[in-house]
Amino acid sequence: MSLTNHGYTEEYYGNIIDDYSYVKFEMDHFDFGLWNLEPSELELRFLCHDGAREYARVAKDRRVVTTGFGMSGYPHAGTLSQIMKIVKIQQTGELCQIVLGDLDAYNGKQTSLNKARELAHRYTEFITKCGFDPDNGIIRPQYDNVSCLRTMYLLANYTSDRDFTEAEEDLHEHYTDLGLVDGNMTFRRRCSLALMAADFIDLAQNYDAVLVMLGIDEHKYVRFTRNVAARFDGNTQLSGINLSAIYTRMISGFHGHPKMSKSIPGSGIDVTSTPDEVAALIRADKVHNPDLSPTYQLAYQMFLGNYEDTYRWRIVCAEQSSAWNSVKEDVIATIVELIEAW
Repeated sequence: MSLTNHGYTEEYYGNIIDDYSYVKFEMDHFDFGLWNLEPSELELRFLCHDGAREYARVAKDRRVVTTGFGMSGYPHAGTLSQIMKIVKIQQTGELCQIVLGDLDAYNGKQTSLNKARELAHRYTEFITKCGFDPDNGIIRPQYDNVSCLRTMYLLANYTSDRDFTEAEEDLHEHYTDLGLVDGNMTFRRRCSLALMAADFIDLAQNYDAVLVMLGIDEHKYVRFTRNVAARFDGNTQLSGINLSAIYTRMISGFHGHPKMSKSIPGSGIDVTSTPDEVAALIRADKVHNPDLSPTYQLAYQMFLGNYEDTYRWRIVCAEQSSAWNSVKEDVIATIVELIEAW
């Protein structure tokens, strides 16, 4: 499915959900709670899930949530929102893993190895400052995990060329137009994708259920992993996996970009932005539709308020009232504080 010039719209989300038979988070349609969040709040914070109901039935000590970040550049505001979500999830007593994609950036985005590894070290320190507890969770770069590299080699026996071509990220054409990635599914890009799948599969060898938290633009990576794992047979030591996913909406980018991305200069705020730059971008956000407002999306995805606050903010955003300006200042202050931690 291609991405329209208008970016990540509700129509795009609906088409993804219809095409891949995901369960949409609509009011009163989400019938289970997770991480101390009621169904109504899960509907607000996330877009959709694939198999999370089954994950929720598994005992906490036999399941794990995993997410990851590419090491192609400094954390942007969308990355910050994902970090804050995994921190919130961990604080409910859930076992969580964060994978730092240094090898993914090295192959997938042609980032120098030294830069990717240095960024992984800085991300580790930063994520810890943001509240993630490494003593009660897992935070690791890809480079140091030999087990996953072995798993990648083993799963390669069960892949086909079609698996890789069907797993192109929805933003791939946009990245290609900007000259940020190879246009074709080259060998190095295949290695990058296979290693991501190995990150999921290797983890699933030790837990009864693995839940991947990703942006909706990366949903094909989970599908790729499931398709490959479904072919495992007696010719491998890898066992079948119970892999589910929970997806977030993409935070709209500034300057007409479909999302905030480390790989797309000028698309949004990152940890190198000055306080004045952060304030200028957010104060200039005059979008009335909260579903298209980067500021509103940041506010609810970073858990800046409770469930009731977030619904009230939808109204004041649409009104562009003084109350909304106050919310903007809270968003600015939160992001500036996180930037200072970097």
